[in-house]
Amino acid sequence: MSAAPLLQVSGLSKYYGPRMGCTDISFDLWPGEVLGVVGESGSGKTTLLNCLAGLMVPDAGRVVYDTRAEGPRDTLAMAEPERRMLMRTDWAFVHQNPRDGLRMGVSAGANVGERLMAVGARHYGRIRGAALDWLGRVEIAADRIDDRPAAFSGGMQQRLQIARNLVTGPRLVFMDEPTGGWMSACRRGFWT
Repeated sequence: MSAAPLLQVSGLSKYYGPRMGCTDISFDLWPGEVLGVVGESGSGKTTLLNCLAGLMVPDAGRVVYDTRAEGPRDTLAMAEPERRMLMRTDWAFVHQNPRDGLRMGVSAGANVGERLMAVGARHYGRIRGAALDWLGRVEIAADRIDDRPAAFSGGMQQRLQIARNLVTGPRLVFMDEPTGGWMSACRRGFWT
């Protein structure tokens, strides 16, 4: 096991005026662990994920990530370009609404390929090959690679978003109801 947790969260809180989004959340997440957050609609799960991923600024607390280059760093103290680089390299975020995590105006293959290009890939054939591989892994037919996400069902959009996020092998993946729009048979296959 690693010497330090991959993610350390302490005292994380977010309020919307007088209403609580989440309060005093603390946990350590070690490499290889999976943490599921369960709760009723409106209980703060999405707020928590957005605060953890730096998409929303919490009112209190710390989020420390064990970076590859510099070891543990407080992500809330990072400059915005540093956090964006984490989101392109070490982190991934699968949004509850796939339209929030996809570029609807470009093809499915380009959605997957853009993430590879963000980490330095430049060979078109290898990028397209990786996109085809990942589309297959999420059960999207290869002949749909040049289709735009707007032509996909909600469940297909969500699967495309998952392929887009996992293609670079991120160390930490945030998922907000990733299988919500899927048929039950697809959900079972995803979790097994």
